[in-house]
Amino acid sequence: MNRGFISTILAVLLMGIFAAVGYAYSYGMYYASYADQDTAFVIMNSGGDNTYYTLKVYDAYGSLIDAVSGDLDPFESDYRILSDIAGTTDMSWGLALLETPGMLTIGVETFIGERWMASDNVIDPIPDTKDYSYYWYGLNYSNTSSQNTGIAIINPNGSPAAATLKFYDAQGQMKYTADVVLDPHETEYYSTSDILTVSNSMWGVLDVRGTMPLIVTAEYFTGDGTLMNVDQITHAYFNEY
Repeated sequence: MNRGFISTILAVLLMGIFAAVGYAYSYGMYYASYADQDTAFVIMNSGGDNTYYTLKVYDAYGSLIDAVSGDLDPFESDYRILSDIAGTTDMSWGLALLETPGMLTIGVETFIGERWMASDNVIDPIPDTKDYSYYWYGLNYSNTSSQNTGIAIINPNGSPAAATLKFYDAQGQMKYTADVVLDPHETEYYSTSDILTVSNSMWGVLDVRGTMPLIVTAEYFTGDGTLMNVDQITHAYFNEY
């Protein structure tokens, strides 16, 4: 058997294995492209090999709006504006799911009009094992006269997920709790200005317990409603069996 024939067989086998495995990694991010707010992704190939991706964009209810694909050379980057994919309707916000066989870094840029307001980098893919009973996430929130916070709880999975949210003030006293069940790819949004009183001590930790891996995103606003920053939390601080 000659070397060329062996190489051909190996290539075919590898292609078959790759087709069967499909995408090795999925990255989940929150996006918003409604009113005057928009989101853009810098999709960066962090590995030394050629790769490709499919970006699936869902509305707030978990319905697929559209999907786009791209190829990346080693360390090449693509730029995707979410309003070009999702439009700018009242439901053009929620989960953006990026599937790829390679290792990526995703820069998440948030704009108000043409003004660049915030940037974050997502490097953690969604865990591909669901062996834990609970996944715990935490973030800082504020609901004072000068600041308030919006929180998006996103289910990036293909099956339902439940979550419990607990807001603690600066003294560690629980001030609000909520339970939510999310359909596949659905997003729920909470504004602290709607659920908490305004107080100088109304800031601290939001603790989120999920039955599946989640994406938890915080939007930080000034008291007059100006967006200051957007933080994408994709890594659980604790996993419970």
